[in-house]
Amino acid sequence: MTTTTYTPLVAEAHTAPYKIHRYFARRPWNVFKQLVEVYSDADEVVLDPFCGGGVTIYEGIRLRRRMIGFDINPLSIFIVQNMIKKDVSLQCLDDAFEKVKGYITYLYGHYNRLDVDSGRGDLFERRVEIDWNELAFNVYCPYCGKKVTLSSVNRIANGRYSCPNSGCRGSRDKDGYLEPKDCKRDGYEYLFSVATAPQTKEKITVVYDPKRLGLVKKHIKFLKSEIKKNKIKIKKDKIPLNWDRQLEDLLHRKGIETFQDFFTERNLLINTLVLNFIKKESDKNVYETMRLVFSSSLRDTNIMAFTNEDWQSGKPTTWAKHAYWVPSQFCEVDILSSFKKAFNRVRASIVFNKEYDYVLRLADTSKDIFERRGNLFLGNSSIEDSDIPDNSVDAIITDPPYGSNVQYLELSHFWYVWNKDLYDGKKPDFLKEAVCNRKKKFKGAKDMKTYEHNLFWVFSRSYRVLKPNRYMVLTFNNKDMGAWFALLVSIFRSGFTLEKDGLYFQDGVGNYKQTAHTKSEGSPYGDFIYVFKKVPCPRQCPSDKRIEEGEFIKDIDSTVEFYLNKFSPSGSDRNETIRTMFLNAIPKIENFVKNSIDIESHNLYAHFNKNYLRGIYE
Repeated sequence: MTTTTYTPLVAEAHTAPYKIHRYFARRPWNVFKQLVEVYSDADEVVLDPFCGGGVTIYEGIRLRRRMIGFDINPLSIFIVQNMIKKDVSLQCLDDAFEKVKGYITYLYGHYNRLDVDSGRGDLFERRVEIDWNELAFNVYCPYCGKKVTLSSVNRIANGRYSCPNSGCRGSRDKDGYLEPKDCKRDGYEYLFSVATAPQTKEKITVVYDPKRLGLVKKHIKFLKSEIKKNKIKIKKDKIPLNWDRQLEDLLHRKGIETFQDFFTERNLLINTLVLNFIKKESDKNVYETMRLVFSSSLRDTNIMAFTNEDWQSGKPTTWAKHAYWVPSQFCEVDILSSFKKAFNRVRASIVFNKEYDYVLRLADTSKDIFERRGNLFLGNSSIEDSDIPDNSVDAIITDPPYGSNVQYLELSHFWYVWNKDLYDGKKPDFLKEAVCNRKKKFKGAKDMKTYEHNLFWVFSRSYRVLKPNRYMVLTFNNKDMGAWFALLVSIFRSGFTLEKDGLYFQDGVGNYKQTAHTKSEGSPYGDFIYVFKKVPCPRQCPSDKRIEEGEFIKDIDSTVEFYLNKFSPSGSDRNETIRTMFLNAIPKIENFVKNSIDIESHNLYAHFNKNYLRGIYE
């Protein structure tokens, strides 16, 4: 470790290993590569207590560090275990893919093809594979009771549709509209299919008529017979009603009651059969990899897929938000093409890894890392439950949960119902998850105080295991001052102190500003990098210098107001202004936390709320 100064750089796009599976809020790889290089040396032990999408773990292994990662999310551990793999036979993997490809082709038969005019002016027709189908939900008009298809044809504006009954006050003919949230649901219907012309590569659109709808029913009947033949029981895993995402995304009101409801009946049946087929694979290494491929493909074959001419060249896209957002008009994507894309992503990762000469030796326990019986331990639990010795870790590099921005476990449960047999019986521990719910009025809702409390237990244990005078480095950004404050309180309560000038702004990857969140006006794009230190004797004020909450609020308000008055709206100036403001405010927060009368009972979130920094992020 020749230096402890971080230099912001140009964030680079994900390499192949980071593309193998969807995960939420994964950070730029080269940023974390530099953090590992700056704050640790080769062969040292680096800990990530929130290993999430695996960026610290992966870059640390490649830089020959001994790595320890914890995450209560089983999906995280499943992904990280696979993204570092390279000792897989590509030939065996290709053979397994061909078998699955043949099986999926069998399941589709002739039901996934279109007869299109060859363009030769005669009766000759060519059959092409369907890329995807467009479907839309049906509702009943709350005014006249007539069925309304929530297609783009009937769409007036966001969340507003026209009733086809021209005499109804919900019709555009009457300058009216209806809102789906107020309507009774009645399933969905197929609108049209989209394929690609073999010669011209142009998009072909064919509307569903009664004959084609009859083929869909026949296909579903055939798939059900395959389900019965294979003695498979279709599961129904209910989505808890007291989830933040349930209330935020109105799932129950949209008729989404189980995780299986995120798929059309046809795609649910095919996916179930494909998973059953993969489970017959005898080669353990190949089996685990093909399970990853299957899991990865699920992100594209559900009803959260939609098309927008301004995104992805008009092709289906999924998970445009950190939410279970189900559009009124959605896509039923071809499973074979999705599986092939997922396979290519995983295969590319293995090829990428084979080009590097790192050695991976998985450890059974964290103790093995210190006794050099492995260079990676992954724990599907909280670090507070670990047996890592005190004062034993050389560096902590992490990306903690971002307050209320992402409900990681709730979103990852989409995959849990398909992968739980791979998770060794581990169930997600929602109680220990460090998040704040966006919705408040439901049983078990977490507020910023809970977020702070759960972070504290992780950071306090992290403080104990870190060697004296070594560093904990993390990335964080949030428009909500309450989340910033909670994070800092939990860290300073744990004993850490901010290194002098230990705050940097790091831009995000430029071409990743594509999601609904990052595109929105005022979104903070990039991260602040904090450098905290474990000092042997943390500074304390004399007992007669205890700080009152009112005094603290007044001090922070004046600091923020000073920088707001000199705020410049341009991007780089704005980020530097925020950085300088926090460099001045953070010591005051640390002083308050370590010297307040009763820090654990404080209730400052009513003041430091999501609107507190509105003047900066507008």
